[in-house]
Amino acid sequence: MTRRRFRLALVSLALSALALSGCAGAPVPLQPATAEQLQSAVLEVTTAAAEGDLTGAQALLTSLEASLRTAAAGGQVTPERSAEIQAAINLVGTDLATAIDAAQAEADARAAAEAQAAQEAADKEAADKAAKEDADKAAKASDEAAKAAEEAKKAADEAAKKDEKGNSCKKDDEDC
Repeated sequence: MTRRRFRLALVSLALSALALSGCAGAPVPLQPATAEQLQSAVLEVTTAAAEGDLTGAQALLTSLEASLRTAAAGGQVTPERSAEIQAAINLVGTDLATAIDAAQAEADARAAAEAQAAQEAADKEAADKAAKEDADKAAKASDEAAKAAEEAKKAADEAAKKDEKGNSCKKDDEDC
């Protein structure tokens, strides 16, 4: 449903309510006090819808419908006039239900997108943490390998020194 159609429906309901007070003549299709009450209820529905409170507008519309039934049952509204007003209420009710469903679908889609973004952020954070841990392990292994290489070099240097002494000694040299 487009916003334009929704607004047209609200205007239609409002115009129907305004027409309520314009009824005059011998057989009154709508008593003046009832017309005022219904007009006030229509204004509340229109205001709630215009403010974006679609659920509130729907609840107010349900209340308006109950008021119309009560007035019709009490003979304050003729059956013909009641049917006209009810038709406008039905149109607005359908439009409100469609708008509420669309808003809910939009909210669900937004929540799903936010959940997906949060999951992607968590996955990235976990991957970054794992990469850092891997880098730390690699750095530690590299340090250990360098240390082992240094120790091996020292051991080789010491062995070479011993070999040099062993080759320079004479048979009877006690220092060897």
